[in-house]
Amino acid sequence: MVENRKLITATLLGVAIAAVKAPFTFPVTDYLIIIEVPILALSFLILGRGGATLTGVVNGTLQSAVKVSFFPFDLIFAASFGILVDVFGTVLKVRAGEIVSAKRLMAAMGLASTVLGVGITYLFLALNLNPGVDLSAYSYTKLLSYVYAPIVVWGILSGVLGGFASARIWEKNLKARFKSVQPPVS
Repeated sequence: MVENRKLITATLLGVAIAAVKAPFTFPVTDYLIIIEVPILALSFLILGRGGATLTGVVNGTLQSAVKVSFFPFDLIFAASFGILVDVFGTVLKVRAGEIVSAKRLMAAMGLASTVLGVGITYLFLALNLNPGVDLSAYSYTKLLSYVYAPIVVWGILSGVLGGFASARIWEKNLKARFKSVQPPVS
């Protein structure tokens, strides 16, 4: 029964992310991470370790079905984001029993979104997956300041804001509802 609830919850959360991000491609999807961050953080809090990964896989599968030309990338990036959320959430001990540390959740989400944003941008630029961008016009310094710096800033900002929003939503609305479903993360 618990596994069915976990799968249904992860599916619903993954569908919510895909509904927002699937119609768009890089770089617009990088800015829509502000929607994805709190949903993945809540899936980690609600479902425990592996919850964000499961939600990310559902999201990536749905986005891959819509954007077939980016098939392996959408699935890999969405699953990777879920894995990063689960790893950073566990390593930083975001949750101790019934207590969720908003600061640690903000740090975990900031790190996860920044690492993923830089990784996606690097891969897209290195493989020239966005043919509308001519990289030969940019020096290394300009590439860092015009391309990577905004991604890092947006990754940190969206991660911190999404982590804060998730912690508030968890404490004010969801904690009491999901007590019996979630085992404590140690």
